[in-house]
Amino acid sequence: MFRLPHLLVLAATAALVPVVCRGARRLDQAAAARWLKGCALLALLFDPVYWVWEIRSFGAIDPATTLPLYLCSLFWLLLPLAAFSRPGLLRQTAMAALCTVVLLCGVFGLVFNVYLSRYPFLSFVPLRSLLYHMLMILVPAGMWASGCYRPQPRDRFLCFLPVMVLVAVSLLLNRLYGWDYCYTAGGLGTPLALLSARVPKLIFLLLLYGGLLLIIQGIFYRRFSRLAASLSGAARGWADR
Repeated sequence: MFRLPHLLVLAATAALVPVVCRGARRLDQAAAARWLKGCALLALLFDPVYWVWEIRSFGAIDPATTLPLYLCSLFWLLLPLAAFSRPGLLRQTAMAALCTVVLLCGVFGLVFNVYLSRYPFLSFVPLRSLLYHMLMILVPAGMWASGCYRPQPRDRFLCFLPVMVLVAVSLLLNRLYGWDYCYTAGGLGTPLALLSARVPKLIFLLLLYGGLLLIIQGIFYRRFSRLAASLSGAARGWADR
């Protein structure tokens, strides 16, 4: 982690964000919808490819680590809903979560990618993870810039509903099996373990998810109309370069 290849990936992602936003800003509504559907189909491939690798490498899928119950799993779970469902509450919830929770988790996952400390950089697991987290950043950025996502006041709560569902399922599995999905066992093997080791689990979860919700409110929804305008203005500026 934070060695030269990792730093180059971070730099490349930062450079790609304005490029993607500039391209997305130029799309009309129909083209933006097709682009989003293509991204959704691509995202659906990542976990099945990993399952095949795990079966070939170990002979079985490990349910303690391989189920799509991570916060980052929301990307491929919600993107098809955002791309293919009809306008309404379900689609707006998916859009809001993708453009806030998923975007932030993509940044955190790309920067603090734990697989880089476990595997060689040029191997399947870290490369897949880095590419996946890059898409978690680039696709929501394009959704903002293209106007696919138009924030509404209720989105400040809707965006967190998928997180609550995922955490509820993870808490049940943690109670039954001790699994660490959604960091319900303390984020074992991640930087979050430093915090969870010092406070009770309930306090840890409240700090983690309460903090995430507050960050989302502060960045995206405190003055969400201004944010949307600034993002559109920035994308327009990049398109004019």
